[in-house]
Amino acid sequence: MTILTSIICLTACKKSSLTLTDPNNAVQNTYYKSEKEALSGLAGIFDAFQSNNLTGKRYREFDHLTDNATTVQNTGGYLEIENSTHGPQSQLINTVFWPAYYTVISRANLLISDVTKMDSTTINSASRKRIIAEASFLRDYAYCDLTALWADVPLSLSPLGPFAEPLSRTSKTEIYTKMIDDLLKVIIPNLPLQLTAAEAGRIGKGAAKTLLAKYYLYQKDYANAAIILKEVIESRVYSLYPDYAKLFTESGEFSSESVFEINFNSISVDVGENFSVRIDTAIALVVPSQFWAPIRSLVNSYLCTDGRPVAASTLYGTTSPLYVAANPYNNRDPRLRATVFTNADNTPGGKKIWRWTDVNSFAVKKYTSISNVQFISGGVQNYYVIRYADVLLLYAEAENEASGATANVYSAVNLIRQRVGMPNYPAGLTKDQMRSYIRDERRWEFALEHQRYFDLQRWGITGQVVTAASPLAGRKVFTEPRDYLWPYPQNEMDRNPAMNAAGQNPGW
Repeated sequence: MTILTSIICLTACKKSSLTLTDPNNAVQNTYYKSEKEALSGLAGIFDAFQSNNLTGKRYREFDHLTDNATTVQNTGGYLEIENSTHGPQSQLINTVFWPAYYTVISRANLLISDVTKMDSTTINSASRKRIIAEASFLRDYAYCDLTALWADVPLSLSPLGPFAEPLSRTSKTEIYTKMIDDLLKVIIPNLPLQLTAAEAGRIGKGAAKTLLAKYYLYQKDYANAAIILKEVIESRVYSLYPDYAKLFTESGEFSSESVFEINFNSISVDVGENFSVRIDTAIALVVPSQFWAPIRSLVNSYLCTDGRPVAASTLYGTTSPLYVAANPYNNRDPRLRATVFTNADNTPGGKKIWRWTDVNSFAVKKYTSISNVQFISGGVQNYYVIRYADVLLLYAEAENEASGATANVYSAVNLIRQRVGMPNYPAGLTKDQMRSYIRDERRWEFALEHQRYFDLQRWGITGQVVTAASPLAGRKVFTEPRDYLWPYPQNEMDRNPAMNAAGQNPGW
């Protein structure tokens, strides 16, 4: 275990006692006297990311809101958003994501303020700058998601005392400008290019550059996004993990593909995660992640191993001769069987692995393992927030939008294909065709992680995509254009007169 993750797990990760902080009423109550104490404060920000309301559970479930998956039981609150009956009082909006993100932000602001005050007798300059850069990165990542979900939100860059004026919302454009400036001047220059094994779990330059590129992409500044992502590629710090299926097990943690991941273990109380599943085939079979499930739209979208579809399409041509309706999951892109449980998933002896039925056809397989060793206190699987595959596909997207389907675009996407034994993209694709290919590739590569919803929102096509994929009549509904933004939480509107005076998001 690394120094930082030891601090994270042993001093700051008791999620059950996590107090969500009002961003308009944070109190400065930490004073660091050594680098070790400052690292403990940094661990507290990571702890906020480990919350079940973020990467500990709900973060990967954003796929509920896309054409990849659906809610089976509405215990998590996604169904309201999925069928467009949500509002300011909905659970995920009012009491989950908004306070979770602002807990990250308020903890980061407290740490930055206090570490800035430390003198050279308590911490050296390089360590101070690095810790501030890491805290700033975590804060800026939270703002990237907040602006994707709500657009204009309160911008807090310093600790707020109990008598501070309530914050109104700041324009998304202004937040983008601030975050980009922060990444360029404070964060990227003060992070290491490569992390040592003992530093696993901390933030490196590649993660910050990828976040910067995402901000550029949200602004449709494709040229700058391509430049910064190419720098990450050419650093040669990262490479794709060779086995896609094993990547989403403990074997794949802190691999060469890891750009930014959140560490979990179960050696102390309540530090485990709740998004992974262990299946013991010796006991009663279960449905993994039974509250949500992949839908047929996702399953049918995966190509056959010859690069052709299971049903004729304009983009991919005629139906593959490798597709056999009686055995529909054979000869398919290997990412399908690594991502989704089907009724073809049995032990070598033919025993069922999970409780499938004709009605219950698919289940979440990614981040699932077969084991008779059960978790002691939550799961132990790390959550991958940014993978090198994301860097490659974001670069391909940015380069294609800026310059068309160049050789560099082909090189990046074909690395993704070659990792799973799929054929290279056909030569001569137009810019529009390549855009469609890349968007599909991102769907297959990141299915049942958290990426699809943010991608669809960024591309502005969520409505047309999810309504076309409805597995049940009326299950997936998208109210245009209202649902591209979430309503501000009712709790925030009630307690923050500045936000209330500014009014709700359009349509709410």
